[in-house]
Amino acid sequence: MPTADQQSLIGALHLWLEAAPSVQAAWLAGSLGKGGGDQFSDVDLLLLVGDGAHAAVANSLAAKLDAVVRPVLVNKLFGGRVLNVVTDDWQRFDLSLVEAAELARFNAAELTPLFNRSDHTPPTREEAPYQTPPDALLKLVQEFLRVLGLSVGAMGREEYQLALNGIDLLRRMTMDLMLEENGVSPARRGGALHRNPFLTAEQRAELAALPPLSANRASVIETNGAFAAIFLPRARRLAAQIGMTWPKDFEAATRRHLERGLGLEI
Repeated sequence: MPTADQQSLIGALHLWLEAAPSVQAAWLAGSLGKGGGDQFSDVDLLLLVGDGAHAAVANSLAAKLDAVVRPVLVNKLFGGRVLNVVTDDWQRFDLSLVEAAELARFNAAELTPLFNRSDHTPPTREEAPYQTPPDALLKLVQEFLRVLGLSVGAMGREEYQLALNGIDLLRRMTMDLMLEENGVSPARRGGALHRNPFLTAEQRAELAALPPLSANRASVIETNGAFAAIFLPRARRLAAQIGMTWPKDFEAATRRHLERGLGLEI
């Protein structure tokens, strides 16, 4: 549920947008639109505009934002499809502009209507149970092995700071794998700053037990090995469950590469 500050922002944006002739309808979306969220959630509004009008409407709304808030950052993303805004008191909101035909991508059950003076509404549908597509898991496993193998070059060049970027990628992919294990579809995951509710206590404990990371050879090698020890067995189990063919040749080549280059056995 929205906090008092969030509700105040939603109310102000509601009145402002309803007075804009170019905005035909608005819905509260994101975690708050689903009836969830917390005090750290941003406000996501879905706006219906005329066909082909999103760029012009985005420019018009961006130019008039100071009528309702004091913006200190306004990002126009995806050709004006999204206005990403931060206010002077660090409230955050996104205005996502869509055309009538695009409403079919949304689920009315996950939106809270604000106003609608059009004849168009998003459909209401039940969410089917999610199972990881084999091709999506294969892509994730291959990318994990590729990033793991690139650490040999980073270590050889003593690019320890850059190697930390690789560790961060391994962390993100490991968390994505855990979400796939839990049957959490990409559409349900929400923002990148909200993961704990979708992970089990065991998964969070395993991530918390990873070794401290420093920008030196020994730490990077140890952490690469630790992530591999978490990711690969979990990925194999999930692959067996969904019938994915494991990339055994790529894995074997990566194992040999890491052992030759880093003395790392995963």
